[in-house]
Parts: sequence; C-alpha cells; structure tokens
Amino acid sequence: MSAWKLVILSVGIIAVSIAAVMIFRHTQRNRDLTETLQWMDQTYNPHDGGDNLGQGHGWEIHYLRKGQTEEVTEKFKMSFTRVGDCNIVIHSETFPEGVYSETPSTYEYAMNLCDIDPESIKIKTFDLHSKDLFDCADPEQVELYELDCRNAEIEFRTRDGATTISEKGVKTFTKLTGTNHELKTDSKTNKCWLIVDDVLYARRLAKALKHAIELCGGRASKF
Repeated sequence: MSAWKLVILSVGIIAVSIAAVMIFRHTQRNRDLTETLQWMDQTYNPHDGGDNLGQGHGWEIHYLRKGQTEEVTEKFKMSFTRVGDCNIVIHSETFPEGVYSETPSTYEYAMNLCDIDPESIKIKTFDLHSKDLFDCADPEQVELYELDCRNAEIEFRTRDGATTISEKGVKTFTKLTGTNHELKTDSKTNKCWLIVDDVLYARRLAKALKHAIELCGGRASKF
C-alpha cells in the first residue's frame, strides 16, 4: 500500500473516531438532559402518587391570621412542560381567592434553556404570612418576628439580560361580561421564577435546573 493511501486511510479512521465520540457525547447529553427534566417533572408537577401527596411542589398560599383562624389572601400554582429538547413552558395560575377573588389570571412563559444564565439562579425564602413585609435573609428579623421561612422562589434570568422569554397572560375580571371581561397580554421578558412550597426541595430543584441549563449550552452572562 502506498504512503498516500495510508495517509487517506489514517485520516478516514480519525474522522470516524471523532464522529463516534461526538455521537456518543451527544447521546449521553440527551440521556442526561431527559433524566434531569423527568426528575424535575415528576417531583415538581402534580402527579398521582407523586411528591407532596401527588400535588407537586409548585404552590404558594398566603394566609392572614384572624384570631384563632387563618384566611387565604392569595393562592398561586406553577408547573412546567417540556415541549422539545431544551424548550420548556412554565405555567402560572393565580386563583380567584382573597385579594384576587375578582381577578384570577394565567400566564405562560416559554423559553429555551440555552438562553438562561445558570449563574443567575437565586433562591429567596419567605414566610407565607409576611412575604413582602419581612426578609428571611435577615437573621435578626427571622428571630424578632418568628418568621416561618419554609417557602421559596427560584429566580433566574436570561444571559446578558436578553428578552428571549415569551410571556403570555390572561387576566379575567369575573364581574364583567362580554369582551371586557378578559385582558390578554403578549410580551417578552428577561426573567422568570418557580414557586416552591419547601425550601429543602427548592435547593435540589435549583441544582437540577442549573444542570439542565448547562446541558443545553446555557452560559454565564458576559456583563
């Protein structure tokens, strides 16, 4: 065999080897991503026999103490759906209870995980009785006001603040009729969040979300 043919053969073997490695890595990445998103789905979303008695963990219910009883002032629910490879849609629902009894709403946030900055993920904990009044990140406030910081929000943003998240919403005015009883919005945003009813689970979910983002090619913001 001539030297030229040996060179061609060697190049061919190298090319096949590189292709095989790339296919293997791609397969491994897809399997890892699928397993990660499936775990998130099975634990966060409502499922028969799933976590939290099948209700999932995407709940946030605010209360107001009135004597010996507690009254619901706000009630929210979130879930997410994978719609292909790295694309997901986060569903948010505000129930017609408490301050929103006459203005319930639903929102959908569609995004590609490759557009999310994995370093932007933050966990904010709060007390359901005083979410906007006191700060669970302040130990003095936690002790002084005896805060029950068991709920959380996982906040995240797009890379470099790009408005690549699609936000579609419908707010219903229950006491109105005709075309005026709904307000529909369609816009773009650079941030989103997941509500979580358990802080310990929120830490695991945030870790899984970051892993999924990185598998999809998500990178930290340049500035």
